[in-house]
Amino acid sequence: MIVHRDVKSNNILLGDNLEARVADFGLAKFLRCGATSESMSAVAGSYGYIAPEYAYTLRVDEKSDVYSYGVVLLELITGRRPVGDFGEGVDIVQWAKRATAGRREAVPGIVDRRLVGGAPADEVAHLFFVSMLCVQDNSVERPTMREVVQMLAELPRHESSPSTSSSSSSSSAVEPPPPQAGEESSPDDGKEPPANCYKLFPDLLA
Repeated sequence: MIVHRDVKSNNILLGDNLEARVADFGLAKFLRCGATSESMSAVAGSYGYIAPEYAYTLRVDEKSDVYSYGVVLLELITGRRPVGDFGEGVDIVQWAKRATAGRREAVPGIVDRRLVGGAPADEVAHLFFVSMLCVQDNSVERPTMREVVQMLAELPRHESSPSTSSSSSSSSAVEPPPPQAGEESSPDDGKEPPANCYKLFPDLLA
């Protein structure tokens, strides 16, 4: 098994058909046959994308790359950089967790303004829940990359149609965050995210 150790936005290249390709395997390591993790002599990678267990124990496994991928998903959803926008010592993962606190209605408040009104809310919410699973502090609680691919394959799909009415599109698109505290808005149109999201977001069962 190969651990990339530097999964980040700058290392994901897009082809002519927007097909993603992971690049820059300069820091990649092979895990020994049968090994589930490996000890490194020093931390390598990019600040803001490094999994906590790797930073603290110098041990990496496949879940370390999953964490980094979760950060990339958060970048796509929020339009923010992994570090630098949230105050000293706070990264995008900590900020997203604090901003939503596991509340479904809080998700639209962190979505990139460029997605507001254009991206179906249930797709954005689904992607956000997947990202939150990927960036769990405990690596055991993160999905494998195979499971991530499966969850992304279950992403609700919406076919755009020129005949779609504005009222219909506005009901399923991401709404801007509420202007006043206390107001609630639902980021989905009734479709449920994967079952394993309920552990992180118990209010989804309501």
